[in-house]
Amino acid sequence: MIRIGEIIDGRYEILKEIGRGGMSIVYLAMDNRLNKSIVVKEIRRRDNSNNKLLMDSLKQESDLLKNLDHAALPKIYDIIDRGDIYVVMDYIEGESLNRKLKREGKIQAKEVINYGIQLAKVLSYLHNRPTPIIYRDMKPDNVMLTPDGRIKLIDFGISKEYKVDTESDTTNLGTRAFAAPEQIAGLKTNARTDIYSLGVTLYNLVTGKSLNDPPFMLKPIREWDSSLPEGLEYIIKKCTETDPADRYENCDDLLYDLENVEKLTKAYKVKLIKEMSKFIVSSILLIFFIVITIIGYRGVSNENLTNYKEMINKSDSYVINGEYAKAIEVLDDVITKVDGKRSEAYINILNIYSSINDVESGLSKIEGYINDKFDGVDKNDEVLFKVAMTYLDNKNYPIALKYFRMVNEKKIEDAKYYKTLATSLSSMNIDYEQFKEKLEEFEDYTYSLENNEKKVANYNSLAGIYISYKGFLEGANDKIISLVNNSSEILKSINDESLNLRYETDFNIKLAQAYHSKGINESNKEIAAKFFDTAIDYYNEVLDSDGASREDTLIKIGEIYNDAGNPARAIEQLNTAIKNYPESKKAYIKLINILLDVEQYKGESARNYALCIDTYNTACGIEGIDNEQEFIKLKRRMGNLGLI
Repeated sequence: MIRIGEIIDGRYEILKEIGRGGMSIVYLAMDNRLNKSIVVKEIRRRDNSNNKLLMDSLKQESDLLKNLDHAALPKIYDIIDRGDIYVVMDYIEGESLNRKLKREGKIQAKEVINYGIQLAKVLSYLHNRPTPIIYRDMKPDNVMLTPDGRIKLIDFGISKEYKVDTESDTTNLGTRAFAAPEQIAGLKTNARTDIYSLGVTLYNLVTGKSLNDPPFMLKPIREWDSSLPEGLEYIIKKCTETDPADRYENCDDLLYDLENVEKLTKAYKVKLIKEMSKFIVSSILLIFFIVITIIGYRGVSNENLTNYKEMINKSDSYVINGEYAKAIEVLDDVITKVDGKRSEAYINILNIYSSINDVESGLSKIEGYINDKFDGVDKNDEVLFKVAMTYLDNKNYPIALKYFRMVNEKKIEDAKYYKTLATSLSSMNIDYEQFKEKLEEFEDYTYSLENNEKKVANYNSLAGIYISYKGFLEGANDKIISLVNNSSEILKSINDESLNLRYETDFNIKLAQAYHSKGINESNKEIAAKFFDTAIDYYNEVLDSDGASREDTLIKIGEIYNDAGNPARAIEQLNTAIKNYPESKKAYIKLINILLDVEQYKGESARNYALCIDTYNTACGIEGIDNEQEFIKLKRRMGNLGLI
């Protein structure tokens, strides 16, 4: 046992004891060479087999920690073995989150979300190491809060000293209350194990409750306090699912939700799933078909009918010219001055707002009419169905379900199936086997319909759902391809060129996404290469389509080349994207990451990061790029490599 005033290794002067555990003592010390405060943790040996196993593991993991460099991890400077082991690390000023929690009772949701964001970032760093590192002991005791509000994750690996087959150690430290079920059961742990423990930690901080407290279970946090954010409740629930497969797949996905908590409550603010971006178009076509075939223009005088159609056409002209504000103004006039009972103007308003990525404003406007019961629109099945589909498209399933329930299924039979799907999707614990059965039931219903646009729209919608949940639905990629091909055959039989043009780009994108995913999941390299080539072919067809997002498509092709193991072609493709779109943030970020990967695959002596640095410096000149989440990650990566 070392003494106060003793100098370890001729360098580290022991000043005072600041903490003590079952097998360790923590001292504040001074590094006399660097003249800075540090911590020395003394790990005391004991004469038993468990202790030897522990010490060997501790030494190995401490060596590993010396290579880590992250703002939220204490830096380990030295490991000294002179019988007992001394670990020299950063001195962290502040207090543990557990101490803060005990003092305050519970912590404000805004602060907890901030801590969650920081913890998700450091866990992502650990999980994405060349050899992934699973922390396995996330809890408020192991998170330090510095005076400037930053967090530090402590006792990495070394905390295992308390967990060698001793029930008292784990119980005293509270690990069991924060450990995932598979960890307690002694099963294999992975990134989702840490995600579970982080979810319990956030629960503990925001409610002041733990699994050691009655009712000895994790309740939805808003049952403790109804003012807590709905989005945070969703995040914690998803983190702490019993089945690891139902949790967040990785910390980057968790981080996105933590940084966008409000969007989990009002998910219509942005499109969360790009793969379903064309889903709105399908529903618009479906609604228009229903409007024409079921409602018609009954109840409108010939004069009003003429005015109505003229104003709709006028609005369409404004849209073609990109004058969206004028188009919406005309449609508002159609509703308020000509006929507010018909559906088309309401649907067109949502269509316009969707096309300019401002769904929130469109829904707000239409729901304003609905809430005011303007001209009976609150009973208009087509408008209600359209609003429901828009919410569904933007993954706000509870609100989508609310509107589907308001639709008369006798008038719009499809609502019955969409209501069933929305009910399943609204659950935080989706039974994907049952969900797949419901999708197949809807597909069977659609198959029974005549070959018309409605049938195409339903198949297209189903393909969109399979794309969004392909990670959970076995055979989803093959199903997407089948549904799209069936839709294409139906369009050929209809022989309507305008419909072909409307769906062409959407179908090609869906097929490209499916084949890209098949290539990633295929273990046979030759077969995978064919899938990647097919995906690129479909994206090239998208490039030839009018109105397609060429920038995103060029970048996507570059990503596929990289996934196919051809970084040279990927770099060439992304440079083409940048040549055409010099301000493309996404293209620059993808390009720089691939350039870094190429260099890191080389031996250390052969690496040359000059092009990476030059490209990065050019990207820094793009306005607004500093606010991009992916650029922030790239910047952190460049810093970790010592390039900036």
